[in-house]
Amino acid sequence: MATLQEMRSETLPHRTDVRWFHSETVTDATSEPLVLPALDRDSAGVAVTPGTSARVEYSLSSYADIEGDTATWHEWPHGDIADALSDAVDARVTALRLVSTGVSGWEVTA
Repeated sequence: MATLQEMRSETLPHRTDVRWFHSETVTDATSEPLVLPALDRDSAGVAVTPGTSARVEYSLSSYADIEGDTATWHEWPHGDIADALSDAVDARVTALRLVSTGVSGWEVTA
């Protein structure tokens, strides 16, 4: 059974907007699913620094399917990468995860 991770939020004093973020290191594994918050934005930013290689996967499945390990996962358009890469993903996806070979890091912001 998967454990859903949630992005952390932060605000600056005297501001009403909220920034959502997540950072993590994944070693020779697939991260737990990271749920994207409901946003008024069109996209979320993703930056990956792969160890040997890494790829981001996204799901449009329900939270229940993701938690029950029956979700459908799709590779991002870049596939497996060996060099650092940043891109945007559609903010309407349900969750993201990082598949890593070696020690890879990723950051997600929305």
